[in-house]
Amino acid sequence: MAPTLKTHWMNVLGYAGLIPFLGLAALTGIYSGTEIAERFANYNLIYALCIVSFLGAVHWGLAISLSSQDQPVYLAGLDQSEFETRSFIWGVTPSLLAWLAGAFSPPESTLWILALILALVWVVDQRFLKPMKAFDAYLRLRNHLTLGAIVGLLVTACFA
Repeated sequence: MAPTLKTHWMNVLGYAGLIPFLGLAALTGIYSGTEIAERFANYNLIYALCIVSFLGAVHWGLAISLSSQDQPVYLAGLDQSEFETRSFIWGVTPSLLAWLAGAFSPPESTLWILALILALVWVVDQRFLKPMKAFDAYLRLRNHLTLGAIVGLLVTACFA
C-alpha cells in the first residue's frame, strides 16, 4: 500500500502561498497605470520565478527520497533508473524555462509566459504523478494553487 501524505501543513502553506500572487495582482489593479503598479507587477514576477523553481525541485526531492529505498513502492510502473532520470531532468526544466522567460523576454510578456509555464508544469505533474496514488492530495491541492497563481499572474499582466 502506498504511503499517504499528511496534508495539514501542505494545505496551510500551499494556500498561504497564493497570498502574494493574488494580493499583488489586486494591488497592481488598484494602482494600475502608475509606477507603483509596475513595482507590484515586478514583485509578482519575481515570486512566480521562485515558485516555478520550487515546483521543479519537488521532482528532485522525490527522486532523491526514492533512491534511498531498496524497492520503491510507488513508481507507477517505471523502473527506478527511468523514474530518477525523468525526475531529475524534469526537476530542472521549470526553473530553466522561468529563467529564460525572466532573462530574455520583454518585461510586459514575462508574466504571461510564467502563467504558461505554470500551466505546463501542472500538465506534466498530472502526467508524471497521477499514476502514483500517494500524490492524490498533493495533486488536488496543486489544481487549486495553479489556478490561483495563473489568475494572479494574468490579472497582474493586464494591469501592469
